[in-house]
Amino acid sequence: MNDDSEESDGEGGLGNLNRLIVRPPGHSGKAKRGQLCFDAAFECGNLGRADHITELEYDLYIRPDTCRPRSRFWFNFTVENVKLEQRVIFNFVNLGKEHNLFDDDMTPLVRSTSRPKWQRIPRRLVFYHRSLVHRGRKILSIAFGFDKEEDIYQFSAAAPYSYSRLQKYLAGWEKRALPFATKEIIAQTTQKRNVDLLTIGDLFLKEWEFKDELNVKGKIGGAKKRVVLIMARVHGGEQPASFVCQGFLDYIISSSEKAAALRNGIVIQVVPMLNPDGVFLGNQRSDLLGSDLNRCWNKATTYAHPALIAVNELIQKITAEKTLQLDFIIDIHADLSHEGVLVRGNSYDDVYRFERHAVLPKFMGMRVEAWQQESCMYNADSCATGSARRALATGTIDAYSLLASFGGRRLTPRGPFMHYTEDAYAKIGIALAKALCDYYRHIGVIPPREGISSKKKESRRKRRRRPVYERERSPSSSPERRVLAARVLSPLLPVASPPALRSFPSRTTRNLSQKSRPRTVYIGDSVLPIITGKAVRTPRLAVVDLSAYIRTPASFPNHSARLPRFRTTKAHRPSHVRLTSDEYDTHDSDS
Repeated sequence: MNDDSEESDGEGGLGNLNRLIVRPPGHSGKAKRGQLCFDAAFECGNLGRADHITELEYDLYIRPDTCRPRSRFWFNFTVENVKLEQRVIFNFVNLGKEHNLFDDDMTPLVRSTSRPKWQRIPRRLVFYHRSLVHRGRKILSIAFGFDKEEDIYQFSAAAPYSYSRLQKYLAGWEKRALPFATKEIIAQTTQKRNVDLLTIGDLFLKEWEFKDELNVKGKIGGAKKRVVLIMARVHGGEQPASFVCQGFLDYIISSSEKAAALRNGIVIQVVPMLNPDGVFLGNQRSDLLGSDLNRCWNKATTYAHPALIAVNELIQKITAEKTLQLDFIIDIHADLSHEGVLVRGNSYDDVYRFERHAVLPKFMGMRVEAWQQESCMYNADSCATGSARRALATGTIDAYSLLASFGGRRLTPRGPFMHYTEDAYAKIGIALAKALCDYYRHIGVIPPREGISSKKKESRRKRRRRPVYERERSPSSSPERRVLAARVLSPLLPVASPPALRSFPSRTTRNLSQKSRPRTVYIGDSVLPIITGKAVRTPRLAVVDLSAYIRTPASFPNHSARLPRFRTTKAHRPSHVRLTSDEYDTHDSDS
């Protein structure tokens, strides 16, 4: 099932459920079919607790990051020992970020052993609502039906991209990129995982390039090789960042004309995973020691942040070389609150410096699909002082945070919502490479694309021009006709005009029963999804055949005499509620 987790060996994240069978209160002994078994003790897994409410409903708690209890959004777990046509409701009750894309149209993912491809749960079966039972917090409820007893089902907030998958991909990528790329290890994390650095292009000027620059400029040291540094996965739970980076790496070693121009004209250095420990453990933002690495660039230490120290030393080495010039630092993230793709940059008092800083995002906006120009932000926020775009943007270096949405995008403001897939994220990485090529061609570092040769132009068949026939001019178009006074051809108005039309009366005066009145909203018990219908078997992953909805009666004149029907079937919840302040703490964090 977990083909991305070859190195997990059951260790997973600290505090994850390890094949826990959730039984009803008072039941013990051998597990019966239908008593669900939850497991998250594998690479990138995250599920801290599961409570049995009824045979239909389960409350699930996301495990907070190690040493960082406020970061809770990423979840990834498996469910087995299911019963045929069993229907359940999963409530994720302790999401750390209350305002996120679940408010709109984003839905979680699911797959099973017989259907390994990730599929989106239909929007009609996903409810993101405020629950009175859970202290008025917003919880995520999923209604789901199991259709195969022998299958193991896996649920996830997004498609996982593990450390093991990256190492397997880099092994094949290095073989394909041997002529013009190198791979090296620049650091090891606390748990002894490698931080890789990929270099595409030659960092040192070739002899003929150096002579050409010397002849043009007339002085030694005038030639400088341009360098671009790209980083990804500084936060473990931002899986889309790895798919964007992988799309970029696949394109840069391809046979495309733009990719070849980039490889020959500039040097690109890529750190595909800055936080391998956080990725392996299934954390949302922090590493093993609880540090948010995107807030520690200005105070990194060798013991706690070896990856940041290695990147800082790499930047210092590049800036110290007289033949190298570091132009851009691009930090790839995933965003939980916005659709599409956007960028975060810096602001400068110098107008010309700021205009130069905004040039590359404009080229990105012309290449990236669903670019959110209105959501892009350039600031000097003190809360992001330790981020890469603030701490590393020194001198003439331009640093950006490139954010791709966790959910999807709309091509038009009122258009349909389209979820991002792995291929769609890869296209964002391709668009980034093309934008870099457009920028360096614009400033003359990369030569323009060669046009069609003169021989091909001569061989092209010339288009035959259509002959122009001169038409005779009509008498009405003559200048003499245009200067004549216009004749009055319309008849005279009648002496008695018909009465003017009166406007229709307002809708409320025509029908007194439709007068506007204040709407009474009844807040009943939050036993949300009342599922009717039956499970169906389809080639896709089976779900409940829709009639899952939330009943909200329009008005209740006498609450004591007439109660909603679903109050009579109120689910019994355990009286011993085990809740901590960390589980119900809300913290909105940005990238």
